[in-house]
Amino acid sequence: MKKTTLCLLAIITISLTGCFSNQQFDKSAQMVGDWKLKGGVEIPGITKHRPSLNIESNMKVTGFTGCNLFKGKVEPVGDFSLPFVTRKMCLPELVKQENNMLNVLRSATSIEVINNSLIVDAGDKFLVFEKTNAS
Repeated sequence: MKKTTLCLLAIITISLTGCFSNQQFDKSAQMVGDWKLKGGVEIPGITKHRPSLNIESNMKVTGFTGCNLFKGKVEPVGDFSLPFVTRKMCLPELVKQENNMLNVLRSATSIEVINNSLIVDAGDKFLVFEKTNAS
């Protein structure tokens, strides 16, 4: 009896683990692609090139703040690690835009893809990106 119960619990545990892993994989796959910033925290929008984000299948991230470039990694649960940011001289408005964008990315609590929009939520602030290579 104990062996049957133990086997049953093991099978259920393995099955549930597989389901959660597939959900995580599906969420990661939806995040992959090129994204352009559409809105969110105060973004003055005075640059010719909109801020952008590229997420690769290995969850490596590269992006553009409107002035500087950044690189890092993202976890599907909402954790951006951005250890590399270039430091070009920017107009004060672009510095504010860049700081707002990077602060939201670094303090993100969740990331969701809804209708080809990537929403990065940091509690009281958020960013909305639109997919530029929608399939």
